[in-house]
Amino acid sequence: MDTVENGGKVDLPLLHGDDDFANMDACMRCVADGGGCCTGKGSGIFVTLHDVLRIHEKTKKPLNEIASFGKVSPGHEKSVKESDPFLFQYYRDSSVLQLRRTGDHCGFLVEGRGCTVFDHRPAICRLFPFTFDFKKGDGSVKIVIPKAEKQKDEDCSIVQENFYRSNGQLFKAMNTSREILEKLAQQHVKEIRIYGTYINDIAAGMPLDKVIVKHNITV
Repeated sequence: MDTVENGGKVDLPLLHGDDDFANMDACMRCVADGGGCCTGKGSGIFVTLHDVLRIHEKTKKPLNEIASFGKVSPGHEKSVKESDPFLFQYYRDSSVLQLRRTGDHCGFLVEGRGCTVFDHRPAICRLFPFTFDFKKGDGSVKIVIPKAEKQKDEDCSIVQENFYRSNGQLFKAMNTSREILEKLAQQHVKEIRIYGTYINDIAAGMPLDKVIVKHNITV
């Protein structure tokens, strides 16, 4: 199914079962303590309108209270430009659509409770701590396993508690598989490509609900 030709409709629901791995408690403890990738000034948590709609369906929050189009820090932009040219092509004037923040952390990160939309969090959060890259030739997606030279250099509790304890068998330790995560990454890439068809409207100031109607974005 070609998601672009089908008006922005996606065919893979990103449900809790897609990544029901053993590190959930570790992840929730991390964010409940105010740490992890949900924090950090200026970095922004990139989302597509598909991510926003999934959160909206769960929380019923207005779209503009879930995400906004805003600038990222110069350091973050430089890092993405150098390490992820696929994503960087969708930046506009150093800005991306991102989850709204409260102070220096994601607005859905609540002290003592952790992530309040964990089962419906954006794809980029679901993939963490894995990243993805394109295979040469056919354009398909491959999962990249995070590596740290030494355990003390890795600040992700998922990797600390599972990767090193499992002798490097990270997929097994997280009760998932390369195939599951590749499917999730492939869907995320499709949604980013659709993002490229409407981001100029968002950058021009069009309200998110109008962009969704104009481009027929559905989940």
